[in-house]
Amino acid sequence: MARGSWSSDDYVEAWAADDVLDELLAEPRRLTAELVSEAERIIDLGAGTGSYLAQLLEAFPAASATWVDPSPRMRELAHERLGDRVTYVVGDITSTDLDPADLVVTSRVVHDLPPETHAAFYSSAFELVRPGGFFFNLDHVAVPDGWDERYRRLRPRRSRSLAPHREHPLMPVSEHLARLAAAGFEPPDVPWRRFGTALLAARRPA
Repeated sequence: MARGSWSSDDYVEAWAADDVLDELLAEPRRLTAELVSEAERIIDLGAGTGSYLAQLLEAFPAASATWVDPSPRMRELAHERLGDRVTYVVGDITSTDLDPADLVVTSRVVHDLPPETHAAFYSSAFELVRPGGFFFNLDHVAVPDGWDERYRRLRPRRSRSLAPHREHPLMPVSEHLARLAAAGFEPPDVPWRRFGTALLAARRPA
């Protein structure tokens, strides 16, 4: 099967319609809001259809938010969900040309980046977080040999017609935490994990 591409509108639409993990990820998105307690400004990097932002804006109704994603079609899908309440930026998720926020999140994005670029991504995310603010990465992570196959039997399955899009090997949680710490964040942690998906949480020193 040919590999899927985020630059294809057809692939984006098929992925969004077949997002079998969206319901599962409602729990770590809720935890994000509870761990932060309050947020005046939110940035979502690689925001896709806006699921993360929608839940955070429900928790923080007075917050302003910026949606960032390279896909114009994702922007259209997100606007259907979020409306004009957020600012939309179609472009590079590693850009730091944004006003910093006290809450920066990303979901199911970093695993699509080459592993050698993770450190640079976390460094750019650090620059977007206000002192004392938080960064959360909700993403797929590597698990020890043998466990991935067991977990896949328990996870909801995608449609067989949806081509895979991941090109790079998943990184273990320990590698992500090390890169977050190296970027300047306080010692990060993993407040939630289910199967091979984890919520990585970090705070920028005040």
